[in-house]
Amino acid sequence: MTCHEQVVGLAAVIAMAAACGDNGDRCGTGTVELDGVCTAGPAAACGDGTKLENGLCVIDPRTCQAGTVLIAGQCVDPTTALTVDLEESAEPNGRAIAAGVEVSEAPAGTITLRPLGTAFIVHGQLVPFRDSDGDGQLDPDIDTYLVPVTGPTLLEISVDGVGGAQGGFYMVGDPDGAVPTYERYGLNLTGDTSRRSVFLPAGGTYLLAIADTRSLAIGQNPPRPTGAGGTAGVSGAEYYASITARELPTPSALTVTGSVATQTGTLATDEVKLFSAALGAGGPINVHDTMTGAAAASLAVINAGQFVGYADEIPATTSAPAAEAEVSLSSAPGDTALIAVDAVYNFGPAPEPFTLTVTVTQAAAAVP
Repeated sequence: MTCHEQVVGLAAVIAMAAACGDNGDRCGTGTVELDGVCTAGPAAACGDGTKLENGLCVIDPRTCQAGTVLIAGQCVDPTTALTVDLEESAEPNGRAIAAGVEVSEAPAGTITLRPLGTAFIVHGQLVPFRDSDGDGQLDPDIDTYLVPVTGPTLLEISVDGVGGAQGGFYMVGDPDGAVPTYERYGLNLTGDTSRRSVFLPAGGTYLLAIADTRSLAIGQNPPRPTGAGGTAGVSGAEYYASITARELPTPSALTVTGSVATQTGTLATDEVKLFSAALGAGGPINVHDTMTGAAAASLAVINAGQFVGYADEIPATTSAPAAEAEVSLSSAPGDTALIAVDAVYNFGPAPEPFTLTVTVTQAAAAVP
């Protein structure tokens, strides 16, 4: 009987994956060895240090080894090869970014974006230190930074936790800005580093809250697996964050046939896709987007160079049905809309399907 034949059931596969001979594959948490290949288990969840690719869990080249942190897509030694641009300011510095979060006016600092492709580096600690709500447990430590931008901006953000911290972040539009309810979550449920791109659809000041992923049950539309706002963090827990402005990609053109344009595809956990739609003779326009599974769809619309609006998909609850991400606008003849498609969050390990639909109701001809 071969080593593989001895494996009975998923639990046995996991237990024996690393024991099938000296040359056996060592599979990450959440994967199993099948015929010499590390394969995702029934939930298609790959372990820390691996990623799902074509149905298999393979080594993730973005994962950093012990003693290094992820900065702008590269693993660097923070003690010798890293210049920190901003150290977290004195606590409290959560700036009351969400209900129950560190009521304070002072932010942790201001992030001044550097030229395209150059990372701005932030360092701080995630050490709970008080119980403001009197519930008997320390409140989570959440550090909130100001991020001013002058117009539509694409950012790549990574937060690498050190010393027991599971790095994550939450981004929201400033209540005084043009997009007061804009929300994005960056999280990683299997490791200590979160990385994703975010598209800021209009100029203004945004707030970037860095926290432990297990403390990110904040905001209007939080992903389910982020805990319940309880404390997370220990003495010595730190993070290194990199915020990098990227050039906006060339949008893919949508073809309006009749009065409808539809685009389907998949969106990776760290991806933003841009589309353009020529709106012809103008008139009322409806844009909506849906996603499935572990992601909540979001879209932003800029028409003729002017920010129109954005919307998030809201999952169904026991008291309300699901709501699609949907933006309606009026267009003039010859207008072209820029549509950004991404996700409020994606807590799954793999790209999620999306469906984008643009419906154009042509303006009625003038009556002579």
